[in-house]
Amino acid sequence: MKLLDWVVANRPGNVSEYDDRYEIEHESGEHSTLFKNFCSPISDKSPLKTLGDVYCTFDGADLFSSTFKIASLVSPRSVEGVELVGSLHNFKDWLDKLYPSFSERVIPFMYQAVIGFYAIGEESGKIYEWDEEQGALSDEFDTLDKVLKEWLDAIS
Repeated sequence: MKLLDWVVANRPGNVSEYDDRYEIEHESGEHSTLFKNFCSPISDKSPLKTLGDVYCTFDGADLFSSTFKIASLVSPRSVEGVELVGSLHNFKDWLDKLYPSFSERVIPFMYQAVIGFYAIGEESGKIYEWDEEQGALSDEFDTLDKVLKEWLDAIS
């Protein structure tokens, strides 16, 4: 999945490119920021690699006016001094405080407002949805595209 292409195709808008990021003013009135990845590439063995270009081309994203926040690899990402997304480490610390239970070791990588966290299984590559309010696993997905498509179908 090519994240920027998916975002623009499914929520059209004007794309502006900056040295460190892309910003999209969606026709719907929402705003998205996708940070460019200037870090070392992730290992081919990392489960994060199955997320397409999310961690190859990009390093964190705030999508659709903070509906989704995709963690950066190493450090929080900001625009003009305002932190938009935390790091993978921040997300792990945050999720650990919720005492989640998964069937395998996971890497929490994304937060969805009102829903909760998404974590990718280290062995299976499945994406697990942890409902913050219910304090329980609420869904599983094979791809990030399916997570975003479910959200898009729900708001359409």
